[in-house]
Amino acid sequence: MNNQRILSGQPRDEGAAMIFVLAWSVVLVLLVLVVTQVAITQIVPSDRSEKSFAALAAAEAGVQDYLVRIQQPGYEEVLDPNNAAFDEFVNVSGGDSAGTYTYSVDTSRAGAGGEIHLYSTGKSGDVTHTVEAVLTKRSTLDYVYLSDIETPSPDVPGAYSAASNSGGVSGLTSRALAGQLCSRHWYESGEVDPTGTIGNQRNLNYCQWAGIYSSERISGKIHTNDVWRLEATNLSNSIDAGAISSSCRSDEEGLAPGEVGCPADHRYLTTTEPLYSNAIDQATWNSNTSYQGNSFGPTGSDVTNRNPRYEPILELPSASASAALMKEKASRYGCVFTGPTRLRFAVEGGVGVIKVTSPDTKQSGPNCGGPLEDSRQPHTTGTITITDFDDLVIYVQDLPSAGVDDPNNEYDTNNVWVSGSAPTCQKKVSSPSPSSNIYPFVIPSDPVESGGFNSSSAPKGFPSYYADVNNPWYGEGCTKGDIYVQGQALGQVTIAAENNIILTSSLKDSTSSTTSGASYGKPNSASQTVVGAISGRFTYIYRPFDRYRRWVQDWRESNANNPVFNVAMLAVDACFGAQDPTYGSRNGYIYLWGSLSQKYRCVVGYYGGYSKSYSYDDRLEGLVPPYMTSLFGEPWKVKRFAEVNPKTQGIGSSTYSLLDGYPAGATILNADVVFGSATITTSGGSVTVTSTGPGQVVVRYSVLSGAVEEIRRLVVSVEE
Repeated sequence: MNNQRILSGQPRDEGAAMIFVLAWSVVLVLLVLVVTQVAITQIVPSDRSEKSFAALAAAEAGVQDYLVRIQQPGYEEVLDPNNAAFDEFVNVSGGDSAGTYTYSVDTSRAGAGGEIHLYSTGKSGDVTHTVEAVLTKRSTLDYVYLSDIETPSPDVPGAYSAASNSGGVSGLTSRALAGQLCSRHWYESGEVDPTGTIGNQRNLNYCQWAGIYSSERISGKIHTNDVWRLEATNLSNSIDAGAISSSCRSDEEGLAPGEVGCPADHRYLTTTEPLYSNAIDQATWNSNTSYQGNSFGPTGSDVTNRNPRYEPILELPSASASAALMKEKASRYGCVFTGPTRLRFAVEGGVGVIKVTSPDTKQSGPNCGGPLEDSRQPHTTGTITITDFDDLVIYVQDLPSAGVDDPNNEYDTNNVWVSGSAPTCQKKVSSPSPSSNIYPFVIPSDPVESGGFNSSSAPKGFPSYYADVNNPWYGEGCTKGDIYVQGQALGQVTIAAENNIILTSSLKDSTSSTTSGASYGKPNSASQTVVGAISGRFTYIYRPFDRYRRWVQDWRESNANNPVFNVAMLAVDACFGAQDPTYGSRNGYIYLWGSLSQKYRCVVGYYGGYSKSYSYDDRLEGLVPPYMTSLFGEPWKVKRFAEVNPKTQGIGSSTYSLLDGYPAGATILNADVVFGSATITTSGGSVTVTSTGPGQVVVRYSVLSGAVEEIRRLVVSVEE
């Protein structure tokens, strides 16, 4: 028998335990619900993240699609009606991507400005991303210095002897021989001596040769399609790190059979190679100029710390192609002048102008300073206001031939002169000395010009009356399309000469620094001024000497001292140099803040001439002389890439402020719809976009703030 008893008043725990179990169960259920909710909220962003990545990838696929299409010549000139991506979202080609894309484009500055702005929107589900890709072409404007061939042009006055038999065989001049031996890259095969022997490289003992030395300073990217010759020492203080390139290939890039090439780790020749240095003046074929042999080439390890990297050849335009394009653009959008012409850039009343004297010009375009034809002395000087033109191109042509009508030029048949009758070809004094002297070709009536001359009885013009009449630097006479130019520029303009461009003094930005030191001559970074100078032959600095090799008595030598050039120069079929660098004494430094490109490499300093201070103008990365990049047939490529946030609106009208962040007084100029189905109206600092259908709309406009004008774009996504 069980003797235990339960006392009637003692509490029991079965009910309390049940309550605890139930309460704990509720806590667990709540915890599960919280964890589940957290997991759910994590799943949603993860899903949106995947869509976001897919939308961005689709936008990038749109950029790649347009890049393929734009390589078709002229594709940017007309909107492709067969490209559905301009009108609607299209599927990404290939793969399993669920993304789609559509895009809009601003090609309005493709020719004049060298840029295309592409706006590609990718979509995945309800998520969209838009990117802006700025497309450009590789051109000479990417470099502070570029050459095709690193030896002087065979036609440089005085470089090679024009005496009969100086070319090593009977009747052959050294200049003619240079045309046969020196007009190719070093690593290309061709003739190497007067008898026509073929070698696998250029004759370095005969063809004159320049180098880069530790005493020089070149700031910015430099390139040659040829091979460099570098001083065999550390050039870290002369050339920027990673800035030098060459098109001399190595085994890594692939060599053609028999191609000499360059080692990848030593892609240059040195100034200490065992080579003969042919004369810099009146060079001839002689016993020392025989070919160095097919086995010659770069050897040893790099000692410069600036071994060039490889870049493909950048093809320069031919003289005929350059002339055709510049004539056509000047004829349609600018000014065409005839015969030797004087241009003086200036700023008047805060406005950029060009004083033009061109006495052989019978007709030119509107707002080109005419009428200019003048047989009197001094010759009429007119005024061009740069702001009268959107993208000003000035072309100076040789005197046109009778009966020849150039379809690219509206000002050829109406500028023909009877042979010998043009004003530039007339004697300017009754009894000149010598009797054949018809200098100056151009005598400006511009009163400011007299400040550049000393007092003299002779007419003041270009070239100097006292210059050597046999000097070949002034072309083949008075009929050539030569530009004599200097001044302070304000505005955007490209000048092009069928023959030569002669820099009579500085040609600089009106904001160019006058403070001595590292920034001397540098334009203000906010300046929107840019000048292109394209010569069919030579671009050279005017250093006029008389027949006794004395500086002429009228043109002040101080005009030639330490010139500043804020210019993008291109010598299409010859080179940039100093006139007669073996004459006189040094005239200081050339202060270039810009870009210098040339077919050949000419001398700027010897006994006379200049030392070099070349620096790249970073503004050229986005500020292009009108139509200059159109000369190059390189493929379009992405230069800048970023995500943007378009405005959104429905079909109809919406208003947007365009001056947020700008100081008071800023104004909107030249607003225009460059893509999409819409119209706009501007009022003060705002624009109203009235859309007529869904899709993307791009509005290009300028903001003028103080003296700075900036091009901007408004991108709007119109939804149904």
